[in-house]
This record gives sequence, structure tokens and C-alpha cells, in this order.
Amino acid sequence: MKQMQQTSGESAHHRSIGTMLQHWARERPNSTAIAVEGAQSRTFAEWLQRSSAIANGLRARLGIRAADDRRAQPVIGFIGKNAVTWGEVMAAASLTGACAVPLNWRLSRRETAQIVEDSGVAAVVAEAEFLPLLGYAVPEDGRDRLIVYGSEPQDFENWLADQTASGDFASPEREDIALMVYTSGTSGRPKGVELSNRSISVNLSSEVPWDIRPGDVVMVPAPNFHLSGTGWIFYCLAVGAASLHVLEIVPEKVLDIFASGGVHHALTVPAVVHALVQHPTARERTYPELRTLIYGGSPMSPTIADAAAETFGCDLVQSYGMTETCGPITFLGPEDHRRGGARLASAGRATSVVEMGIFDPMTAQRLPDGEVGEVWTRSAMLLSGYRNQPEELAAVLRPDGWFRTGDVGYLDGDDYLFLCDRAKDMIVSGGENVYPIEVENVLMEHPGVAEAAVIGVPDERWGETVKAVVVRADRAPEVTEEELAVFCRERLAHYKCPTSVDFTAGLPRNPSGKILKKDLRRPFWEGRERAIG
Repeated sequence: MKQMQQTSGESAHHRSIGTMLQHWARERPNSTAIAVEGAQSRTFAEWLQRSSAIANGLRARLGIRAADDRRAQPVIGFIGKNAVTWGEVMAAASLTGACAVPLNWRLSRRETAQIVEDSGVAAVVAEAEFLPLLGYAVPEDGRDRLIVYGSEPQDFENWLADQTASGDFASPEREDIALMVYTSGTSGRPKGVELSNRSISVNLSSEVPWDIRPGDVVMVPAPNFHLSGTGWIFYCLAVGAASLHVLEIVPEKVLDIFASGGVHHALTVPAVVHALVQHPTARERTYPELRTLIYGGSPMSPTIADAAAETFGCDLVQSYGMTETCGPITFLGPEDHRRGGARLASAGRATSVVEMGIFDPMTAQRLPDGEVGEVWTRSAMLLSGYRNQPEELAAVLRPDGWFRTGDVGYLDGDDYLFLCDRAKDMIVSGGENVYPIEVENVLMEHPGVAEAAVIGVPDERWGETVKAVVVRADRAPEVTEEELAVFCRERLAHYKCPTSVDFTAGLPRNPSGKILKKDLRRPFWEGRERAIG
């Protein structure tokens, strides 16, 4: 097997996001470090200058300082699409010893308010169009605002111009929380996943099946509020590469970027790769600088993998991980893709810093190869906690350090992981995680709904889409699919809303009364090899 490339390990400059930025601002000050395609870019030196000014402004003028107690760490937020601004805010938080949180601009105002309250953010940098999610009107000038809770919003750039970039900054502690990334909760409450400097540093010490070098450019289409989007910011920062963020995936535009030679590696999903190789001009171009397509979310079919390798002439790598694991649990590397065969349906093998096993969730006994059970993982990359929800952490993180992923699968004789199902009923639609209970709770608020069950069903474009199965209330026999769709859209992010609603006289239940979602899903998934995205 081809030798995996290795990052520079838990080196001194990997202590924190701030120290990484300081290192590369010295080593490669004039190299592009982060950019939004067609809009804005920063060199390492420019990035450090602006982050230092933000840090000084927050620290000296707003009273935000590093806390002696990790639980009292100040929190700085960002809401918007511009990865350049988010990178600046994230690094500024690191320089002050604060925790950075990216807020999901796809959520509703109610959901945003829950996260703002739960996280306890002291200050938020907000793009103008998303200010209504925080309870403010869109400003006429369309400019970003700095919100310090308890005072009126300020024009962000004007405020920043008054700050100085010089000074000493916080000395990072290994267990300080660097990032808090919110995920949907199995209980219906959003969960703030706390990721420490330690988690990120260990992530960066893992052997990886790609060769990303200083000066390389990595295309990142994932939004900042996903770990996949933010994680590639700090990964590129760690190795001195540039992250190029693309806000909208249009096949023609992506092919133009690839063909221009401006991208060496690209993050993607199988559905996008399929769309790219099917584009009529894809095979008419050449892509001499493109070295790796890194994808996640689901396996890639042999047909698409072969077409991608032929079209782009680059390596393919699959990554499987979670927010709670601060990145990859497994990789399926280039050699596996070249060999093809049945293992293309797998998620690959555990990374060099991760221990993984299949366990019986009831007995906690480790299962032999070939037996299906819950995927557990153990590493120093794991989350430090869920903000304000210790009971949620206790449910998934055992005292012996094993983390229960909630995914079901098995290992073959060579430790390749094959995923089969989801223990937690989570739906993955277009790369977004949807927990059914969130949608069910909203549906049950409607007076015309007596019972509701939400499931994921196959979708050619998104992998899965959200379906609701509803029992109408006796007093509202005429409630319609359209009415429920509008009701959900007013209360939830649109990607969580049902794309279809089936009405039924009753939901299937086991003797203890639990809804049998497998029975609801079965007709839609019959004949398909894999029921997990």
C-alpha cells in the first residue's frame, strides 16, 4: 500500500489556531492563506494583522479576556457566509484565549436564539443579511456589524479600523476550548460540541492519505458552521496551504476552477462528483494541477469513481468522521480506489490516531469481524463536552473513553469499516444532519397533528430527504401537506422541513409503544444496498 503522508505532528505551532497563524505569518507572510472564490482573500500576514486587531479590540475595549476556568471561557461568535471573516474571528478568539462559535445562518430565528442563549456568546460578528436571526433589522448600508451583547451593533470595519494589531496575546492551554460547533440534538435541543486545542492538535498529527504542501490550494465548498468547512480552514492553516471557499457548487464553475490550475485538492461529496463527470465539457478539458478529490458523506460507486479518475487524473480519498471526533475516524485511500472492488462500498480503515471497534450496544462486548454492531471510537481527538448538557455526553462517552457514534456497521478481516444503518435515526440530506425528533416536535405543535414520525427516504440528488408520516387530529381532518410544510418552514431551517407528508390512520408500534421507524422506512429502502448516507 502507498505510504501515507504525515503532517508535522503535534509540533509547537500546532498548539492553537492562533499559534499556527503566527507561525505561517512569519514563514510565508505574502502567501495567500484563505479566500472566498471571486470575492476576497488574505495572505497569512494580512490575516494575522486583522485577527490581532480584532483580538485587541475585544480584549481591551470590550472586556473579553482569557478565563482561568475553562468553563468560564468567553465565547465569540460569527454568523455569515464569508469564510475570510470567520477565519479572522476564529483566530482572534484563539489569540485572546476565547472560544469561537460559527452560527448556522440556515436556521430559523427561534433556533438561532436557542444557540445564542446556550453558548453564552459575549460578542458576534454578523453579516448584514443575517442580523434578523439575531433580532436586528438589516442595515441599509449592507455592511457587517459587531454585536456586543448589552449594547447597540457597531459597523464592524469602522470599529476594526480603530484597533491596534500590536501586543502580547494569550498563551494557549491544551484543554482550552478552541471551537464550539453546534449540531442537532437527539433530544430536540441543539448541542454545542466543545473541541479543545488538544483535539485539533491531535487531528493534525494524524497520518493522512494526501500530500498537501505549503502553497497548495484546497477548494472547500462546505459552510463554515460545519466542522468540514471550519476543519479545513485550520488544517490548511496548519500546513501552510490556502483554503479556497466556494459558496455555490455549479458544475461549470467548479470545472473552470479545476481547469485553471488554481486548485490542487478539493473537498466534495459523491453527488457533486457525479454531476461534474456528467457535465458535457468535463472530458474536453485538462486538470494538470488537481491532485486529490477528498469526499465524505457516503461511498462512491465504482462507476463514478472510475469516471472521476479517468476525467480528472487525480487521487480519490474518502473520509468518515463526526463533529464530536474533531475530524476523520477512517480513510479510504487512493490505493483502495485504484484497486476498486467491494471495498469501495466501505468507509476505509481507522486513522493513525484513532482506535475503532464494533460493539454490542447492550452488552458493551466487542464483536468479531463480520458481525454487525455499533461503531465505537476512542482517541485524544474526541470532544471535551456538550455545552450545558453533561447528560448528553454521559450517554455517548463511556468512562473507559469509548465514544458511541450511533452508526451501525461491521469490520471485514482487514479492518475496513462497512456502515449499514443509523442507531439514532439521523437523516443526512445533502450533507446536512437532520434529527427527526426536532421535526417531530415542531409538527406536534400544529393543532391538526395528533401523531408524527419523521424518516429519511432515498433521494437521487440529496442522498436522503425528509418525509413525515402524520396522523391527523380528529378535530382537524382536513389539514394538508402544504399547510404542514409552511408551518415547518416558519419554525425550522428549510433543509430540516419535510419534502413530503404521508397521512395515516395510525403509526406502527412495538408492544412497549415505541414507533417502529424501520417499518416506515422499509418500503422506501427495499432493494438498496446501503441505508446510511
